[in-house]
Parts: sequence; structure tokens; C-alpha cells
Amino acid sequence: MTELAMTVKETAEALGVSESTVYCMIYRNEIPHNRIKARGCKGKGKILISRKGVEEWLSGKRRL
Repeated sequence: MTELAMTVKETAEALGVSESTVYCMIYRNEIPHNRIKARGCKGKGKILISRKGVEEWLSGKRRL
């Protein structure tokens, strides 16, 4: 089964860019993502990026 979301590292590999670039894209809200926090977590949690959004961007259908 194909995963619906990717980590920052997986997204960077798919796009051929650095993780820092992906974080910048997230900060500028250029790429569809969700921040997931564990219950009671005081940290920033985990960022998941929509695989479909990345695939659409790669195929030129979505403008970031």
C-alpha cells in the first residue's frame, strides 16, 4: 500500500532538494503539509507532507 504522506526527508529525496529547502517550502506554506503532535508533547512534533500534492507539483499540475 502506498503511503498518503511523506516525511521531510522523503520529500527532499523525491524532489531532489535538501531538507532545509523543504522546511523553507513548509514555512512559506508552498507545499501541502500537516503538523502532528503526540498528546502532551511539548516539542514541535512531526511534519507530514501530502504525497499527492508533491506528485501533482512534480507533474506540473500544482503551482507551489
